[in-house]
Parts: sequence; structure tokens; C-alpha cells
Amino acid sequence: MMAAGLLTQLGTCLWPTGPRRDIWMLADAARERRVYGLLLECFYSTHICLYSDKLTPELKTVAPYLVPLDQESRKTQKFIHCAWGNSWGVLLKCDKGPDALKGHLRGFLKVRNPQGRRMLFRFYDPRVLRTYLPTCTSEELASFFGPIECFWIESDTPETMLEFRLTGGNLVQRTLSLAPGAFYPVLEEPSRRGSTPASPSRSPQEWPRIRPAQMEAFSQAEVRKFERWMCAHLRKHFAPQCQALSDAHLRELIGYGIERAARHSITTERDVCKFIDLMLVFGRDFDTDERVAWAAPILATDLAAAAKMQALFAAGEHALRRS
Repeated sequence: MMAAGLLTQLGTCLWPTGPRRDIWMLADAARERRVYGLLLECFYSTHICLYSDKLTPELKTVAPYLVPLDQESRKTQKFIHCAWGNSWGVLLKCDKGPDALKGHLRGFLKVRNPQGRRMLFRFYDPRVLRTYLPTCTSEELASFFGPIECFWIESDTPETMLEFRLTGGNLVQRTLSLAPGAFYPVLEEPSRRGSTPASPSRSPQEWPRIRPAQMEAFSQAEVRKFERWMCAHLRKHFAPQCQALSDAHLRELIGYGIERAARHSITTERDVCKFIDLMLVFGRDFDTDERVAWAAPILATDLAAAAKMQALFAAGEHALRRS
């Protein structure tokens, strides 16, 4: 949950001149079970589903919702207090009415990948949007912003917030401090245009396309997120082995583990995590180390990745008991 001081400073960023009715939140009910219940509690008569009006009860609990925020409302404060830092959604500024804003945002719920296949685009996830916007061409930015003046997105740390504006066709990104008493951005990046050629114009009925460079950016963002989670996991469960390692060395080890695991067709986060766990216990090259004779034969089998990891863990536990 968001600290009270950060919540106050966030309000100063969103409403610098006092209450206005042009601040909205795109909330992602699929993030946690309690999101939908809290939406009903705080915005019972004002929440607007971006999906079609005729939804099953199950889909209603995982849909994206547009809600108007009121600076003076305790329910607004309660929702943001619970949402911030948990990737529940993104904030935006738009002076258009709810119907126009909903119609604009609905145009980006579905996209086509570089191969032309249809995909759901969860742009209302802050981790997705803060990766997507810097990859956009000028035309893509103009299309995506439309009537929206500004997006505010939580960063990796709850003490800062990313602000994205479109100025003269350029994306301007600022990192705003939410520390109590802060009034100036801690970092401002220069205006920039997309470095790739402008995308061909599309008709209103055509779904937006995600380019290969953007798919790669999403992949890299997922890797960085996994690395952060893995660092915390290793320091918690393998403290003695990690004590002498800096964060940079630990990230290098994790990257090496991802590469080594991929050589054995082990690619899911759960299985890669287990593979790196074994590296911490038996050595970073345990999969080819002759002193760990039981590992290579298991990895050479035709077992599925999950079955390989289960067999490796069983063999590893047996080896530890014998040592």
C-alpha cells in the first residue's frame, strides 16, 4: 500500500491547481481478486468497463475499467492507496467525456503481432505501457494519445512516478519524485521521436500493429522483471552463497543461468528459477561439470522441461544427503 506522504504528493502532481474533473484511472481488475470488489465499493455508479456491455459475471471480474478520480473523495484516495505499487493500472488526464474517452481506448484493446495474429493488448498494465510508449513512432504516439493530454505511470519504485506527454509530435518523459515536499522532477528526458520509420496509416476499423522492435522491448522488460525477482529470491533463500556478490554480479549470474537453461530447452520462469537454484548449490556450470555426474544424463533425456527439473531436484537432494 502507498504511504500517506506519497499519496499526498501524488495528489499534488495530479491536481496542482486544485480539484478538476479531468483525471482518470484505467484499472485492471485481472491483477488481483480484490480489485473488482474495491472498484464496486469506491466507484459503484461511475466505473466504466472497456469491454462490451454484455459480459458474463466471470469476465466482469477481470476486465479493464475506466474510473473518474476526485481529489476530495476519500474513496478515490482509498483506491489509489491500495493500487499504487501493485500494478493495478495507469492514470491519465483527459478533458473529454467518458463516452469519447472509452471509445478511444477501446480501439487499442486488440492488436496484431508482427505475424499478423490477433492479440489482446493490456496497455492498462503500467509495466506494459511504460515499455510501449518509448518504442512508438510519432504516428503511433499521435494515434495512441488521441484526446489524452498525459499519462502517469508508477515506476519500479513507489517513490517515483513516470509522466508521459506528447509535445509537438515528440514524447516527453519525466520521472517525478513522490517524496513529501518534492516539487521538481528528479529526471527529465529530452523530447524524442521514434527512431523507426513511421507506420503506415490505418483505418479506424483496422487493429493497431505491434512491430518486431516493440515485441523485443516487451521481452527485454520481462527479462529485467524476472532478474529483479530472482535477485530477491536468491538473497532470501541462498543468503550465504550471495553474501559476497554485488547486485551486478548477481544479475550477471542470473543472466548466465537463463542462457544455460535455454540450451536445455528450459525457458519458463518457474523452471529457470529452479535451474539457477541448482547453480547456487552445485556450481554455475553444474550441467556440464564432471563432478556433478548425475546432471548431464538427465538434461540429455527427452523429458519435458518441468519433468527434467523435477528429476534434477530429486537427484540433487540425493547427492546432498550422500555428501
